[in-house]
Formats: sequence, C-alpha cells, structure tokens
Amino acid sequence: MQSLLSIPLFTFLIYLGTVFEFPIPGTTIMQTGQTIAVLCAGALLGARQGMSVVLLYIGLGAAGLPVFSEGASGLAVLGGASGGYLVGFILGAGCLGWCRSHASDGSFAISLPRWLLGMLLGHAIILMCGWLWMSHLYGVAEAYANGIAPFYLGSVVKSALAATLVAVLLPVSHRMRGLAALK
Repeated sequence: MQSLLSIPLFTFLIYLGTVFEFPIPGTTIMQTGQTIAVLCAGALLGARQGMSVVLLYIGLGAAGLPVFSEGASGLAVLGGASGGYLVGFILGAGCLGWCRSHASDGSFAISLPRWLLGMLLGHAIILMCGWLWMSHLYGVAEAYANGIAPFYLGSVVKSALAATLVAVLLPVSHRMRGLAALK
C-alpha cells in the first residue's frame, strides 16, 4: 500500500520542483528543485521505487502532460537539451537507492555527511548525463558552458538540502513502517 501512494506522491514532488525555479546569476538558465525530489525519492524509497517514480514522471511528460520544466511536455523534450538530464534523473535516483541499501551498518542511520556525498554523486550523475547528451547536440564546449558550469553552486546547495531532508525523514519513515507492521 505504501508504494502505491509513494510513487505518485514523489512523482508529484518532482513536478512541484519545476515550479520552484530561479535564474542562475549571469545567465538565462533556470535552476529548479526537481533534483531534490528525484534524489530524495531514491534515498527514501530505494532504487527500484525511486527509479519507478522518475519513469512515471518522464512518461507523463512524454505523453503530453506539462510536467517538465517551464511547462514543457512531449517526446520532443526527450530529444532536446533536457533529454540527458531526464535519463540522469533515473540513474541518480537509482544511485541514491543503492546508497541506502548499502549502508555500512545495515541500518537507516547513515550520517548527514555521507548523505551529502551521496547527493553530490547523484547530482554529478545527472549533470554528466546532461552534458553527454548536450555534447552530442551542441558540441563539448557549449554543453559544458551551458549544461554543467552554471549548475555547480546550485547542485551543492540542493545536495545539502536533500541530504538534510533524507537524514531527518528516513529514520521517521523507518519508525512509521515499524509501527504499521505491528498493527
């Protein structure tokens, strides 16, 4: 039952992340909160469900719902500059799910610094996928200048926010599951 509710909830949170956008100083490129939701989905739900969340989000957007950044939708988005980032969302969520399942002590008590490293790795995966696809479309230098360099600071800030959310919510989620199992 929990996964039936979690997947649409986190899918909505990824969409909600597109609403919270702000310009990167000195550029026309917008930074969104999507990656916070993507990486938290993987960390909180695990790799399989986290990736399912992202696949549902991408599927809804590809089907024509205006859920992508700036209200975009359709298959053209997948073939455009955002396509690589969307693939990176899948891999980033999977990476954070893997981090959760491979906690060194086998529990949910991963420290905030370790979650921060995991979130930075997740953002690096997303940016790398975006850069690879944009390099194919626009060339290596332009892809770096417009697809990676402007996102360094935002990725660090969003990683810190996501790590804090997971460090707080994961133990709560674990306790709630334990209580539900007792009923």
